[in-house]
Amino acid sequence: MNPFKGSPAFLLTTLIPLMLPQVMPEPLRWIWLTLVVLWALNRLGLVRIGLGGQSTSGDASDASTACASGRAGSAHRGEIVALGSAPYEFDEANRLSYYITLRSGRGDDKTLWGVDLKRVALETPLAVGETVTLEFLGRQAVVVDQPVRNDQGKVVDRRKVSAHRNTWKATVLPA
Repeated sequence: MNPFKGSPAFLLTTLIPLMLPQVMPEPLRWIWLTLVVLWALNRLGLVRIGLGGQSTSGDASDASTACASGRAGSAHRGEIVALGSAPYEFDEANRLSYYITLRSGRGDDKTLWGVDLKRVALETPLAVGETVTLEFLGRQAVVVDQPVRNDQGKVVDRRKVSAHRNTWKATVLPA
């Protein structure tokens, strides 16, 4: 009888050792195990793994919770409960960015951030109460001005930084 059955310890003590390839040299086996654990934690939403590119919070890269999968073509559907400009992630230390908060059919809210969402909201046009699908189309390389702050947090200069801007498409769904 296994006292750990049904718990995460069961997974670690029973299933993972079964998945370890016995033909691998020891160092590769540890690397493989690390990748399996990171994959599992990523799938559970406990860690977020991003490869390539760099993100600076609050600028045009808007690498927000915008698209968890990070793939062009992925979409978010829900009723718009809020939209507008605000400091990125509602943190006053960040630059202004545009956001749209969607409420899914299950009742949970998700806030998407990105300067391109403002263009989408004006072109479509979007309003609170509408049910929409926001589709992530991909990333575009851009150059933005990034503020340089002193020790007190005051902006003392600006510098040009290469970043990526997420691009979006909105479709208003019938009520």
